[in-house]
Amino acid sequence: MTVARISMAEFESEKIANYFEERYRTVAPPALPEANSLTMIRTGPTSVMSVALYPDIETANSTLQARKDMLEEFLDMFKDLWHMEGEVSLHHVNS
Repeated sequence: MTVARISMAEFESEKIANYFEERYRTVAPPALPEANSLTMIRTGPTSVMSVALYPDIETANSTLQARKDMLEEFLDMFKDLWHMEGEVSLHHVNS
């Protein structure tokens, strides 16, 4: 079953959040090629949410080190960072 990993990040300033958003667009897709999709949502001036969909929990878990390595570049930018995951019960895309 498809699994989503949702990450929430809060930054010290809007400028830092803007930088992260721009840089994440470049580094996330090649760092997480196992993801079926990556979506980033700007939830506020200083916060973002990222949703990665994986085919199953094993694949999601296999990317944890790559996720950690990718985020190393940004660690001093985060005011707060956390993630959670769960099975996707609906993923509807209008055509």
